[in-house]
Amino acid sequence: MAKPRAIHKQRHAIQNIAKITKTMQMIATAKFKRTFNRAVAARPYTDRLTSLIGRLAAAAEGFEHPLLRVREPKRIAVLAIAGNRGLCGGYNSNVGRELTAFRHRAGERGVELELHASGKKLGGMLKFQKVTVAAVYRQFDDKPSYAEVDEVASALLARYAAGEFDELHVVYTKFESASRQRVVSEQVLPLQLQSEGSERPAGAPLGNTIFDPDAATILSTLLPRNVRMHLFQAFLDAAVSEQTARMVAMKAATDNARDMIKALTMAYNRSRQSLITTELSEIMGGAAALE
Repeated sequence: MAKPRAIHKQRHAIQNIAKITKTMQMIATAKFKRTFNRAVAARPYTDRLTSLIGRLAAAAEGFEHPLLRVREPKRIAVLAIAGNRGLCGGYNSNVGRELTAFRHRAGERGVELELHASGKKLGGMLKFQKVTVAAVYRQFDDKPSYAEVDEVASALLARYAAGEFDELHVVYTKFESASRQRVVSEQVLPLQLQSEGSERPAGAPLGNTIFDPDAATILSTLLPRNVRMHLFQAFLDAAVSEQTARMVAMKAATDNARDMIKALTMAYNRSRQSLITTELSEIMGGAAALE
């Protein structure tokens, strides 16, 4: 059995760790509330924009746009979104696994893959795997701004319109609720227009709806914005999912530390009692020897 002093030192160290993990849990909880409010606030705008584009697509018969042009996929770009920091459970590794599966699927299709990674952890993971990465974005934190996302999205839009790659996908953790987040891969480009209502095909009339300017002109403006909002929503979902994962991981770490402290306290008491019993036996044996 270990000596009481050694057990006491170990217990003291774990108590300090528990204080740190508890503090990190509280910080993650505060950040979760802020990121959750931003993600929820942006989603209605994204959904309404998609709905409006569906109505416009139904009115603009024969509309063509570079972002709608479907080409045979020879080169695919994928943007994977993870975090800059660890201590968030399997959040970063789950994104890495989904990205690895996406790479394998692309290899089976026989297409060239261009990787864009957001987050230091994902960038380091790909570097360790010796995977070539076109760009690593480290500026996104727990509060991504639209301007930061627009800078990345605009460059990708321009390159897609120029024909430098044929498809754009995004891999990220989609936030569905506080208890459910899942890693998904979604196609961003080329855009697929769906008319509003499953029973109305694209190009069908929309009653007395009048668009001014015409639907094609409005679509030309809204399509790039829709791509930017899609990517912005992905970054917002990724941010709130990261804080959720960190909050859960730090709570689990704190609970485990408290269980270890209880176990070490019992071990400390047993070791101390054993030491006291041994000392008493030695004293009684010495006294008996003197008699």
